[in-house]
Amino acid sequence: MENLGCSPQESELVTVARVCEEAATARELLDTVVPHLCRLAGAAGGWVLEPRAGGTAVASSHGLSELPASALDGHRHRGEAAAGIAVPPAWAGAGVVAVVCQPLPGLLGHLVLAWCAGHESPHPTYDVAQALVLRTLEARDEHERLHDLQARVDNAQQLAGMGDYDWHVASDTNEWSDQLFRIYGHEPQSFNASYERFLSFIHPEDRELVTEVHRRAYETGEPYQMVERIVRADGELRYLASNGQVLQDDDGTPVRFRGTCIDITERVRAEDERERSRVLFQELAEAAPDAIVVCGPDRVVVQANGRAAALLGGDPVGRLLTEILPGSTGDGLAVPATGLDGRTLELDVRCAPLEEHGTQGRGLEALFLRESRERLEGEALAAHLREAQVRRRSALEINDNVVQGLSAGLYALEAGETETATGLHRRTLAAARQLMSDLLEPLDGTDLRPGDLVRSQASTIDGAPDPDSADDPTGPRARAATAPRVPTARSADGPPPARVLVVDDSEDVRFLLSLQLSTLPGVEVVGEAADGEDAVARAAELRPDLVLLDLAMPRMDGLQALPLLLAQAPDLRVVVLSGFEDSVLAERVVSAGASRYVEKGVALQELGAVIRETLAGSSTA
Repeated sequence: MENLGCSPQESELVTVARVCEEAATARELLDTVVPHLCRLAGAAGGWVLEPRAGGTAVASSHGLSELPASALDGHRHRGEAAAGIAVPPAWAGAGVVAVVCQPLPGLLGHLVLAWCAGHESPHPTYDVAQALVLRTLEARDEHERLHDLQARVDNAQQLAGMGDYDWHVASDTNEWSDQLFRIYGHEPQSFNASYERFLSFIHPEDRELVTEVHRRAYETGEPYQMVERIVRADGELRYLASNGQVLQDDDGTPVRFRGTCIDITERVRAEDERERSRVLFQELAEAAPDAIVVCGPDRVVVQANGRAAALLGGDPVGRLLTEILPGSTGDGLAVPATGLDGRTLELDVRCAPLEEHGTQGRGLEALFLRESRERLEGEALAAHLREAQVRRRSALEINDNVVQGLSAGLYALEAGETETATGLHRRTLAAARQLMSDLLEPLDGTDLRPGDLVRSQASTIDGAPDPDSADDPTGPRARAATAPRVPTARSADGPPPARVLVVDDSEDVRFLLSLQLSTLPGVEVVGEAADGEDAVARAAELRPDLVLLDLAMPRMDGLQALPLLLAQAPDLRVVVLSGFEDSVLAERVVSAGASRYVEKGVALQELGAVIRETLAGSSTA
């Protein structure tokens, strides 16, 4: 529609006003109004110049298109109001006599108008049009800035999981940011978050706490902060860290509550998971057989189980690891250590770095400690078991060899081959002694000690009677009960007979030895003993001149009894009679004080000769 009754300049102004209202963008506005401004100003040409990297770019132009806009580089006005600038030489040659530069709002650049010689003066409506364009551009720039700021705030809140609120108490209207709606599980600005609606989202167990915090803030006007739980429409539980402040009017009446809410759900869940992991670790640590301490990168103990406190004599938490393990820097066996109670310890140490959620756990390291004594005892037990297995196999060999040798001797006796039977028995004894000597060799390299020969029970073959007689009433002692006893030979004018104590755990051996020794001139068997303890007691009671002493016996072996016998009677003569080879124990028992060492199985005549020589040596001494 034509502007009836208006001058051309007024029509130009109306057009500028319409463009300012209808243009979709600032760039469209400038492209359209520059020609109108040139006509109102009486200018020969106009340009909108945008700053670009490396120079100037023309965004819009009207008239004088042949003039290079780059000629204005370095000549543009830096202020906020329009001002004249020097005419570039390239423009002066084209007849330009005046140039005015008007900075535009925001990042739009500059509006440049140029006049040639003989130009018309600007029409009064030019200033109105220019002011209208500038105000429109400023308003659009402010709107864009505000929109950009709101977008950046909303983006920042989304990234931070944070929303803000502004509750107007009197009207019960609550302005939530878009992100706060999202945190509560709703589309942005989908409802008015009245206080009642807000409370409906709060977990039922937290509502009383939340209302009490708000009530106290309303009464005191002080800022507040809390952690609250909300329940979304889908039932999901979320944790919010809320804080706010109370805005009051001039009379001190609260009118608004304004603050922020941060969604800390993932942090709370992570903390809960860490706590569950910590409790699980502590339970596992308490159930572990080892003492466990955890130290940080500064080597200070931060955690320990109960076994660690028991082992170290106190709670090590907060103590430097070097106080406990002065010289240790890693794994080791029998590591010197110092207990918190001052005790000297030897510990087996094993170290392991701790990891947290797949990453290195802040330099934490767990040390598993165990007394070395436990390991050594276990190794000793294992060695003992291995030794027992070896000795069991050897015992089986001894048994088989002895059974075969005795069986052959028995067959020889039945055939009337007495000499052959005797030879077989002697070879059987020699083989048995050799195997027994092998058994005496300690597998761990240690020497035989007193007590190592203590038997679990006395030597007997009562469990294997002659198959021809169920009662076996014809054993040595039973037969001797009905046989005439040969009295001890003694001279009426000679010295009294030597008193002998026979010590052996085998009843048959004791009896046969006593019976044979009683036939020797000048010898009187005054008693018998079945083990080392009995021998010491009987010797103290009977005061013998000589003790015929076995080695392997129950309760106390001969190695234990020998020093006790000599201690209570230094002049006592002791002849050791043993089933072990003399090469194994002879030197040992003689150095311990025994007079002689004789292998079992020797002919009784030879044994009698040894006893007479020993007694003769005693009387000579």
